[in-house]
Amino acid sequence: MRPFFSILALLAFVMTLRPAHAATPDEAERLYRAYGDAVYQVKVIDITSEKKNALGTGFQITRDGLLATNYHVVSEALHNPSHDRLVYVSNKGVTGALTIEDVDVIHDLAIVKMQKPGKQWLRLGTSRLPKGTALYSIGNPNDLGFTIVPGTFNGLSYDSFTKNIHFSGSINPGMSGGPALQRNGRVAGINVETAGNGIGFLVPVEHLKTLLAHDSKMPPDYDFTAHADDHLQQQLLASQNSNIGELLSDKHWESMPFGPVRVPGHINKALKCWGDRNTSTDRLDAYFSICMTQDRLFLYEGFYTGSVLYRYDYYIPKKNVSLLQFYSFYQNQFATPEADYQNAKQGDVTNFACNSSFIWHAGFRWKVSFCIRQYKLYPKIFDMHLYMALIGAGRKGFVVTLMAQGVSQENALALARRFIEEIKPRKEKTASLPKKHGTGGKG
Repeated sequence: MRPFFSILALLAFVMTLRPAHAATPDEAERLYRAYGDAVYQVKVIDITSEKKNALGTGFQITRDGLLATNYHVVSEALHNPSHDRLVYVSNKGVTGALTIEDVDVIHDLAIVKMQKPGKQWLRLGTSRLPKGTALYSIGNPNDLGFTIVPGTFNGLSYDSFTKNIHFSGSINPGMSGGPALQRNGRVAGINVETAGNGIGFLVPVEHLKTLLAHDSKMPPDYDFTAHADDHLQQQLLASQNSNIGELLSDKHWESMPFGPVRVPGHINKALKCWGDRNTSTDRLDAYFSICMTQDRLFLYEGFYTGSVLYRYDYYIPKKNVSLLQFYSFYQNQFATPEADYQNAKQGDVTNFACNSSFIWHAGFRWKVSFCIRQYKLYPKIFDMHLYMALIGAGRKGFVVTLMAQGVSQENALALARRFIEEIKPRKEKTASLPKKHGTGGKG
């Protein structure tokens, strides 16, 4: 037994000769300790009550006190400067005023300036990272205090006009505008939204670099707030021109048989499509197919834009339903545009102006209505609604709906014209019905 204990004693002695290594602290703790002082609460304060009415996060990006945050965090103060003001609060309780220097409404970014710069700021990195790279998001969720959330980089959301980073971490309200850091402390993205269940999205940091470069070219005494509407309109025009241009530049839209005609199918990866049978009535067979973008741009409270949607509805009455009863139902399906648009309040837009006519197309007679309404703050921007209903086809009905939000009048006309041209006669004898699945999902 004695040799065994001798070996143990020798091993213990050898271990005492090895240099001691300090335990590596948790990565999130290390990052917050190293960079947390550069992150701030951003609050919108109602001037009358002196209470906050919006809350987000921002982070210092320059020595002279520029903060980055989300556009939607500061939008109320931008549009209502006589009613709301912006303030920052540090993690040590230091507070001060903020002024809006520049915004990017398309990528939901804003640059604001601190009354008194902090001593620490963050360096901007890159979003061109390998899938699975660890990221650490910092913010102030639900006004509970600063929090750091670990997650992973899962690439860009390419099935969208606005390509954000898919972040597998929990981003909650109040974290909007906060930084997502790599292990080296460089900013890879900016918190922007959540899809729940640990699915978050970040704005790629390259868009912030572009906005910062644009802001650097502004005159020192430039009052951005006084010219904000013009800047936002220019950004909206450029964005919709790119998005609608992408749709129209494809010379070969996917075509699919549906009901009595062939119609545009899944024409772009930015749209999600699905179809099903409508079981809400037992008086007729009703089938639908719908495709729509996932993009939605926030302008200000209650006002969103940027979506494109098209839908087909095919109706066949049951044998016990008279032709008169069917026509009464079918006529009610010719909805007014206002019933389909819930993206804005009455004070934001004009009423729809519509032109209706009857045309022969794809072997059938149709009633066609083309409607547009104008944005009051951005008069070069419109919502468009195209509605086509098959008429004189006996015991069957077919309705085509196309909607585009936030487009120029020229692009609204071009998209409607192209869409009508893509509706073509069927060569098959039997009418096709949608499958229970599609390229997207309902959830």
